[in-house]
Amino acid sequence: MALAAMSADLPPSLLLWPQLALAHVEEELSAETRPARLVVVGAAGSGKSPLLDEIALRVTHVEHTLFVDDAHLLTDDQVRVLDRHLDDPGAGLIIGCRPWPWTPALTALIRRIEQSRPALAVGQVDTEDVVRAVERAGRSIDTGCIGAIVRMSASVTWLVQQALAAHGDGYCSDPSHERIIRAVGEVIALRIDTLEPSVAAVVRRASLGGDEDLPAASDEAVATALAIGHAEGLLLRGGRPVPIVRTTVTRTTPVSQLIEAMDTSAIPSLDAEVASSLGHHVDARLARVLQAHADQAATHDLGRATELYDAALAAGADPNRIALRKARMAWDRGDIDEAASLVDEVALSATGDDHSEALRILGSAWSARGFLRASAMTYRAQPGDDFLLHAQGAVASFGTGDPAPLLAAVERLNAGTGGVPTTLRVAHAKLMRGLAASLSWPSGGAFDELVRASETYGDSAEDGPVPELPAVIAAIGAINLGELQTAATLLGDALMDDHGGPWARSRLLLWAAWVAVHRQHPEESVARLADVDASFLPLSSREILIRDAVMLAHVRRYGSIDELRALWMRVRDDVRHVEPDLFLLHPLREFIETAPVFDDSERVAPALDALNGILHGLGNPLMWSVPLTWSSFQRALLARDSHSQAQTVRALATVARESRLAGALSAAATEWSRNRVDEGAAERVEDVASRLAEMGLGWEGARLAIALSERSRDRRTGTRLAAFARTLHPNAAPGTTSDDVALGDSGLLSAREREVAALVLSGMTYAEIGEAIFMSPRTAEHHIARIRRRLGATSRTDLIAKLQAIVGTEEGGADSTAGR
Repeated sequence: MALAAMSADLPPSLLLWPQLALAHVEEELSAETRPARLVVVGAAGSGKSPLLDEIALRVTHVEHTLFVDDAHLLTDDQVRVLDRHLDDPGAGLIIGCRPWPWTPALTALIRRIEQSRPALAVGQVDTEDVVRAVERAGRSIDTGCIGAIVRMSASVTWLVQQALAAHGDGYCSDPSHERIIRAVGEVIALRIDTLEPSVAAVVRRASLGGDEDLPAASDEAVATALAIGHAEGLLLRGGRPVPIVRTTVTRTTPVSQLIEAMDTSAIPSLDAEVASSLGHHVDARLARVLQAHADQAATHDLGRATELYDAALAAGADPNRIALRKARMAWDRGDIDEAASLVDEVALSATGDDHSEALRILGSAWSARGFLRASAMTYRAQPGDDFLLHAQGAVASFGTGDPAPLLAAVERLNAGTGGVPTTLRVAHAKLMRGLAASLSWPSGGAFDELVRASETYGDSAEDGPVPELPAVIAAIGAINLGELQTAATLLGDALMDDHGGPWARSRLLLWAAWVAVHRQHPEESVARLADVDASFLPLSSREILIRDAVMLAHVRRYGSIDELRALWMRVRDDVRHVEPDLFLLHPLREFIETAPVFDDSERVAPALDALNGILHGLGNPLMWSVPLTWSSFQRALLARDSHSQAQTVRALATVARESRLAGALSAAATEWSRNRVDEGAAERVEDVASRLAEMGLGWEGARLAIALSERSRDRRTGTRLAAFARTLHPNAAPGTTSDDVALGDSGLLSAREREVAALVLSGMTYAEIGEAIFMSPRTAEHHIARIRRRLGATSRTDLIAKLQAIVGTEEGGADSTAGR
């Protein structure tokens, strides 16, 4: 009675048959002019017997039809009796059997029956087969759950049936289906235990290994065991494993045997529970296998990879190597601080390739933090012949104003000592050659080499750490030449090609935003910033500076003076948190040109001096120095520093004939320096302003026209220049605003920073914030420090107040531990 009560509410069992098999049955039974002859083949539990019963109910000539189940168990004499039965044209025969064993006599009988109808295979069903069966039975099982069950069962009918029975109807509260795996796993384990020990051993081995590690079927005993495993519904045809059977075998195999199997076979997946338990055993073989599985998981499941790396470490794996793997994962997700902290010790203690990898990560991390000099020193820390390490170090040194390592590297390349020209090596070689050529003028195709370096680097599909992306360096080269459209194309192509991998996307978007705002495409610039904001990857100090430079450029061109003042107060200290380098030249120019608007030139003076020192170290190459000279002119102009203004005008005039950009800027500086504009000068001013616009400096051209319109003694000339300015830029006049595109307070914080801010408001500590959003406490601390600087908060109370204004609170306040 108790059993009946417990099972009273159970849903009816399902009859699962593949659609193709049912179609053949219907076609055979509809042929009333001849007897029914069919073979139903399927593994144990696949529904052969119920299907034979269903067929028996519908056969019209039942008195002349024999029904034989488990025909694989018949003797040859019994099979010959059935064969003679078919000699009667009016006799029907329906037999069911497993796919093994088949004697020659049974094989011949099956082939004879197949002359009228193909054998019906019922051992596997797909998701649609199951959905139809569920609907016919009036049951309710989520289609997603059905698909998951079919996948874990590899469509094996009896396993699908068992899993569906364990699942039941209605709402599924176990999306991982762990309860099903455990329940069906017990049935699987019992079925394996009933096999002959030698057969069970082969089934276990086949279940543990990948396709390339299947037992050799050329051995007759092994081939027989694999066939038995398939007939029992434990293996797929050919001995390939079934996921749920593999999980069961992995969980039930003794640890010593499992380690042995894992060491000799490439097990394609490892159950999390098993991996965790194995991690408590110290064994070099186990550590090696766990690390291999972690490496595989690192490409798609960072959390899972971390668990496996931890298990490998507990099993005795090399701590340096595990730290390197974790650091690479941290780099890939953009957590620069975490990556650097992981390799700090490794860089001191590792040797060989591990040491080189540690230096590459640490050197690139210093660059991302805005300390390119420390980056260059890191790359130089290992003598030897690691081409990539030395190439990246040479690029970093070049960015600090030291061209010697790069020139030496190019000399070695020209001597033919660059090694095998892999795609990645060629990309670095072209990058170094392009930078070396940029030191002289004419540059001898320097920019072309930089473009080729960017494209080749993209072709390499490299996604590892670098001090700066080749696409960014090439885009900077285009900007230096006044070719903003080319820079936009380079960056757009790099984004399309996933240049540098996931971590690099924000960097590329920020540079694309900078180029867009200078090309007078504010909507595109804001869209690029929004894409960065939507990313889950944190921004490095280098990227924060670029982002804020974009915002300054945008508000200078499209905002009011009050908006610019508010933004400047929040971002002005960015220049104090990074060391200036050549690859930050253009973002720093935005700060250099904005500072005098608010009489704050002293704040950016060290950055300007540092950039001039870097350029001096490189020999003041024309390709790099002209933009900074222009910014120095703008700074002097806004600061009303006539002496510095005259110096920069002369400096630009000296190189005016050397390049189109230098010529345009020199002409503009000369015009801007005029105290008054005489009648008839409008055409000349318009020509100079137009040349600026052709260089991608339309806003500067408009400002020039506006400034000179106010100095004109002729009213008509002044009016004409003011009107012309508006054709170059819609917001040319100082103090005007544009409602077309605006950046609100939310633009001051990235999506990740706003997420951290919300947790600060909730009262979480650094450790709690890190645990909540999967980052290290150190990274959480750095985020909060950056938020403080971004908002100009002078105290914790001030920070909370400003965060509440931007982010808001969910429960109306924060306790005293917030941000500690």
